[in-house]
Amino acid sequence: MVSTPHADEAYGATVLVVDDEPYNREVIATFLDMEGFRVIQAEDGEQALQLVVRHAPDVILLDVIMPGPDGFEVCRRLKAHSETLFTPVVILTALRGTQERIRGASAGADEFLSKPFDNVELVTRVKSLVRIKRYHDQIQAHAQALENRVAERTAELQRALDELQELDRLKSEFIANVSHELRTPLLHVKGYVSLLADGMLGDMTPEQSQGLGIAQEAIEQLGRVVEDIVDFSDVHERELTFEAVSVLDVCYNVLQVLAPQAKRRNVEVTMNLPVDLPPVLADRAALTRILRHLLDNAIKFGPRGNTVEIAAESQRAFVRLAVRDYGPGISVEQLPHIFQVFYQADGSSTRRGGGLGLGLALVRSLVEAHGSQIHVESTEGEGSVFYFELPRAV
Repeated sequence: MVSTPHADEAYGATVLVVDDEPYNREVIATFLDMEGFRVIQAEDGEQALQLVVRHAPDVILLDVIMPGPDGFEVCRRLKAHSETLFTPVVILTALRGTQERIRGASAGADEFLSKPFDNVELVTRVKSLVRIKRYHDQIQAHAQALENRVAERTAELQRALDELQELDRLKSEFIANVSHELRTPLLHVKGYVSLLADGMLGDMTPEQSQGLGIAQEAIEQLGRVVEDIVDFSDVHERELTFEAVSVLDVCYNVLQVLAPQAKRRNVEVTMNLPVDLPPVLADRAALTRILRHLLDNAIKFGPRGNTVEIAAESQRAFVRLAVRDYGPGISVEQLPHIFQVFYQADGSSTRRGGGLGLGLALVRSLVEAHGSQIHVESTEGEGSVFYFELPRAV
């Protein structure tokens, strides 16, 4: 907020008096000096322009008829430069015609005083113009300070952006290394544990078989965590390929992959899919990821013996896909946060489901990449339904 200058702040200001008559200059200087102004004098237009650069006056009293550039030309030059554009110029003239005032206004003059002028009027005009100049100077100072702060803030934001871009690059390199360093040994472990569990490397006792079953489940869980990390890192980099995709085929494939997990948790998965369901325009791999994460969550976080349903229905130009469970549901407080990266409704070390909290964030990103939105409806103690719509391909 710009403060209001007190009237006394106008005193002490610098006034440049330009007149080729020494007597006129001295008379004006005497009255202004009595009011506390600092007065400098110029006898012609060229000298006036030099003094303006040297002293930066607050007000200029400018005679019209002078040797060299006249008052109109001097005023025009002053108003043509940004540094003196807002310096008030008062034209002093013995010419009283309207035409002279028009010329002065065209040159950019701020005020006119006709000779002979009233001394009180002269001082009053100068004080008023000085106060206006001080207002302008204050506003300019505030504007410059604001501009400097904006420039500093912009530079800070640019540095922060550069750092974030570098961190993003390092993150991508790290994830790429993680995917390689974890996937390769995990593949070997999974292969040999499967051979042991199948008896290909010798007979196993019941206790050993039970232990291997637990190991297989842990390996699958670790594999899903690695895949979640890789999937989430690729979601903004991989371009989607849209084509006609059979929802039935994708749902059957996802169910086949997650069937062992559902069996271990004694979860029944049903599919309510019309046989004449039209294909959707989607990226097959992305749609598979979406449904896999939704179904995995429904199986993983619901109670044992839970029922999970995959449903789809055609609605004019769209097909709605939904995954419903009849588990514990999601509280009203948690609903706004479940699609946030790394958010978990149960973040404790004793939570039922594993994972890093990337699944639903990945689902949202992939659904939005299809130009759609993921929705959820949930009631505590009754279950949840996640659904989204994709355009029909035909």
